[in-house]
Amino acid sequence: MTLRRASPADTAALRALMASSNGYERPAARAMIVAFASGWSVPDCAHEVWVVEEGAAIGAFFALIPHGADQELDLFFTANTAQGTGVGRRLFQAMADRASALGASCVVISSNPEAAGFYRRMGAVDVGVTPPGDGIAWARPRLKLLLQ
Repeated sequence: MTLRRASPADTAALRALMASSNGYERPAARAMIVAFASGWSVPDCAHEVWVVEEGAAIGAFFALIPHGADQELDLFFTANTAQGTGVGRRLFQAMADRASALGASCVVISSNPEAAGFYRRMGAVDVGVTPPGDGIAWARPRLKLLLQ
């Protein structure tokens, strides 16, 4: 597993990873993620995107954005074929390490409801609900990961 900072050249691969994610199987969720992915690109700003390469392919990625003095996990995807292999667990730890290196004391997560169990297993705790908005028509579990 090679972890590296994403570049704009990775945009097409990351869009495809998002659009094909089996975490968005409900029709409304599928339509939302496909629409979101089609307009998304690797940003060139304080918003950080990191990818995992497995050979020549990108198998997973995460994005962090500043959230006050802390960080927010904006995106977290693993390829469908990589799920259950430990890649997500290792990537989540890399995300937490990066957030710590950026000086954050916690990471805020507004989770896809289907992914909330993973974040809880990784140590995040529920702190509320993120209401619908930003193109998402349903409420999402809001979690917080305290960093060491």
